[in-house]
Amino acid sequence: MYISHFQVENFRNLVNQAVPLSAQINLITGDNGAGKTSLLEAIYFLGRQRSFRTSKPKELIQQKHHYFRLIAKTTNPNHQIGLERKIDGQQLSMQLRIDRQTQKSPAPLVKIVPTIAITAHSFQLIDAGPAPRRAFIDYGTFHFNETFFKYWQTYQKALKNRNAALKQKMPRSVIDSFTPQLADAGEHIHTIRQDYFTAFKPLLNRHLAALNFPFPITIRYAPGWNCQYCLADNLQQHFASDYRVSHTRLGPHRADMRFAVLDGNAGNRLSRGQQKTLILALHLAQIELIGRYGVATPLLIFDDIAAEFDANKRNHALNYLLQLNTQMFFSTTEPELFDRHIHHHVALIHLRQGKIV
Repeated sequence: MYISHFQVENFRNLVNQAVPLSAQINLITGDNGAGKTSLLEAIYFLGRQRSFRTSKPKELIQQKHHYFRLIAKTTNPNHQIGLERKIDGQQLSMQLRIDRQTQKSPAPLVKIVPTIAITAHSFQLIDAGPAPRRAFIDYGTFHFNETFFKYWQTYQKALKNRNAALKQKMPRSVIDSFTPQLADAGEHIHTIRQDYFTAFKPLLNRHLAALNFPFPITIRYAPGWNCQYCLADNLQQHFASDYRVSHTRLGPHRADMRFAVLDGNAGNRLSRGQQKTLILALHLAQIELIGRYGVATPLLIFDDIAAEFDANKRNHALNYLLQLNTQMFFSTTEPELFDRHIHHHVALIHLRQGKIV
């Protein structure tokens, strides 16, 4: 799958325009503030229905407008997909379309346009809490196993109900009534994540080796509870502590992916350039796995590849990336850095004050 045309309306500082794209390499250039990252963000938002820069979608709508709209044409398979976010009174609505048919769920669009982004925020995979790593795993498992989303939805609903009952200090019989559904969905989520992780680890190690990562790394999936016992037993054993703190402290919603390098935390042991190499390998492994088991191979967005890399690491990473059979989007203020690596199948997109020139 690749996006052949992309149209943007009222998104951040971008001028309303349509952009023809290459199936392989799309190099987005321009001065700082020209709109390079905004264009990448718009493409990412279409595929993921969220931003990698802000958790407040209203910030994405241009001033003096009440909506933004994104439209793309994809090839292999051929689709026209659209997304609109609109301010409607005090609310912000979202409408999704595939081939002019309105979608009730974002899942079909997410499957058609799987999207991976490496940005400055990607360092959260290493130096932040478990939430971004858990989200990383779950995006992969969503594409890896088609039943995952069903169990995830069931688990989230049961967890919300159990936590509400705990917060309201309802009788134990009421709180326990949510346990069977919560535990069953949680066990399925755990099994799917384990299967994903088993397939993921060898791919990660291969990409790390190809990128000349300097140290052996240990990566471990932590499920969020003591798996010597089933989740239902864990919930029963820890009921008193859950009741005291008014929320469920064990389960897949507390899972994590942990890295260790040289017997220490990767965030403390690795330089920023080494961390970026690890982040790149993590995403390349995910792209490969989603391409193998999902509907389509993900497109890759890379905002400012030169940051954190010295010249040798940057050149090696570029040489490796350009061997991949996937659509890629790079932003840079220094397009000459790419000259020795890119020879064909390139769309050069130069932005000035939000407009392609």
